[in-house]
Amino acid sequence: MPTRRDGNLYRAVLCMALILSSSLTGKSQAPIKSRPLPIGILVDVGGYRVHLYCLGQGSPTVMIIGAAFSFDWALVQPEVAKFTRVCTFDPSGTAWSDPFKGATAPTCNQRVDEAHQLMMKAPVDGPYVLVGYSVGAQWARLYAARYPKNIVGVVIVDHAFIPAQVAPRQATRSHNLPQSYSPPTIVSEAPIVLDFQDNVNFSKLPKQDQELHTWALSENPIRPDYEMAQDCFSDLATVTGESPFPLGDMPLIVISTPNESPGYPKLQAKLLALSRNSKHIIAWNSTHMVLIDEPEVITESILKMVTAARQQPIKSDVP
Repeated sequence: MPTRRDGNLYRAVLCMALILSSSLTGKSQAPIKSRPLPIGILVDVGGYRVHLYCLGQGSPTVMIIGAAFSFDWALVQPEVAKFTRVCTFDPSGTAWSDPFKGATAPTCNQRVDEAHQLMMKAPVDGPYVLVGYSVGAQWARLYAARYPKNIVGVVIVDHAFIPAQVAPRQATRSHNLPQSYSPPTIVSEAPIVLDFQDNVNFSKLPKQDQELHTWALSENPIRPDYEMAQDCFSDLATVTGESPFPLGDMPLIVISTPNESPGYPKLQAKLLALSRNSKHIIAWNSTHMVLIDEPEVITESILKMVTAARQQPIKSDVP
């Protein structure tokens, strides 16, 4: 009879196979023939526009900062909108957002600056609960460290990127990977591709959102890469240093998966140590794509964070 470990191992290997199948073979569905209309609004963040999509009403505002497209949150966002305002956005160079203004790929700090400009200029008031997913969890960590006065909580969803000194170079091979190895640790210096289309639960997304995902991929979006992840770790080290509990008493929820990669459990422990007020939740039935595998885990975590924030004095917006 299969054990939980057997199931975890199967999910880990499956997740690796899915991500590599996209990055190595370029497999995708037929793209949408014409450019679809934005589902949200375009906000000028300083010479270029970023696509923002918000639902619901109430405070605090939940701002999702993730590596996924805005519409990939279709199983989470409408549920969160039942109890507060919730926004997703597409970083520049992806989906409906304008190309990035810089001559080179954006740095980690530039992604955080872009998110900050969006949150300050969009018609969405703070305070905010940040939800950081995948490499977006690095952006959320850096944002919370730089602008803590307007953040009432952070939810980290499967922050699985491990610094190069923790993830050995031999673990970056495309073939003959050890069975215990599971993404999304940094598997190569190629763009970090998150392939929702090949995930068994991709069909749970509404048909329109599946088609939008296919279209967005066909537009050759800017994807997070090795340099971006390393840049984020460098920026985080500069901002937080070696100080204990760099987020102080800021409420923090860390959602992990049954990832058996070397260094993953240690990283989750370090994440929990970012705040004195942290909680750990494991999405036992998820690959890295928690937002379509177990969206209810994310929704329930956000609800806990919003409920706790409403019981505290409201913080004023910070310019």
